[in-house]
Amino acid sequence: MRDVTSTGPTPSRRLVTAGAIGAAIAVLTGCGIRLEDDAPRVPLVPTRSPIEGEGALLRLLAALQAAGLATVDPKAPISALLAPLHQRQATVLHDALRQRGVPQDELPSATPSPSTSTSPTPVPSTSGTPSPAPSSSAVPVAPGTVATVEGSIITAGAGTSAAEKELRPTLLAVLGQAHAALELATGKPSAAPAPAPTWSAPQALAPLIATARAAGYFLEVAAARSPQAARKAALESIASLDRLTAELVAAAGDAAPVPELGQPLPHPVTTPAEAKALATQAMTMLLSSFGSNLRGLSDTDADADATFAMVPRWMGTVAAQAHRHGIPLTAFPGLA
Repeated sequence: MRDVTSTGPTPSRRLVTAGAIGAAIAVLTGCGIRLEDDAPRVPLVPTRSPIEGEGALLRLLAALQAAGLATVDPKAPISALLAPLHQRQATVLHDALRQRGVPQDELPSATPSPSTSTSPTPVPSTSGTPSPAPSSSAVPVAPGTVATVEGSIITAGAGTSAAEKELRPTLLAVLGQAHAALELATGKPSAAPAPAPTWSAPQALAPLIATARAAGYFLEVAAARSPQAARKAALESIASLDRLTAELVAAAGDAAPVPELGQPLPHPVTTPAEAKALATQAMTMLLSSFGSNLRGLSDTDADADATFAMVPRWMGTVAAQAHRHGIPLTAFPGLA
């Protein structure tokens, strides 16, 4: 029998190897596998792509870690409550970034840096030039002034509207807490009202408007049936909610619901204790409404910037007033 041999060229070893690498790349990319930045480099295999808003999220994480190490501001009683809240926030954000594939060595460290323990925390740039992402070096200990610590968190939150939708409610709650702490420390809103941005879906604000009006009515009833000593605090909360409601209505425009003439009370209010309970219930209701609507407000990409520009300050006002009525400030106001 005659041997049959191929008349074509024999493939070289280099060609065979290249083909095997190409097949491996197809398998890796087809399965959606992302390599971490510190993984050994393989020719032609893509490195990890940053997650949405990664640079801003890293800056916020560094600010939260620094705030968790801040000393107590003796001039602000609220200061003693804040460090544990920031440590909790930092832990949650750190874990969220790791779960999304951000390598550990790209995350800022929570270890204090002795050389900068008395220096102010650097304020991230708000210009068009991106700030470099924090490295794994130790973060500085933030100064103990509440205005500086909470202000650094608010500043670091710039750009976090670019984060994925799943993270946005948590980020909004974190920034709302910072605004609330500022208001509680200074006795005035954390920032002046800004011009209402244009919302593509302003109807998402309607539930907040309805609840703010109901809460304001409950506070009016509570103030009317409270002793003189407690009435002043209730009237201050009413004025704060009136300003908040006006801003919400301006932002919603034609989508704002028509005001109702009254609200049914959840229980009789005939004693100072019942009046106090009604005021607390009013603020609990409004804070919960903000928390439950954060996802709906931030799910629309077109409204993400407007939401992050306005909602944290609004939520901060609600959380601050809620704290004044006996509802503790938490790491994520309004969220379970």
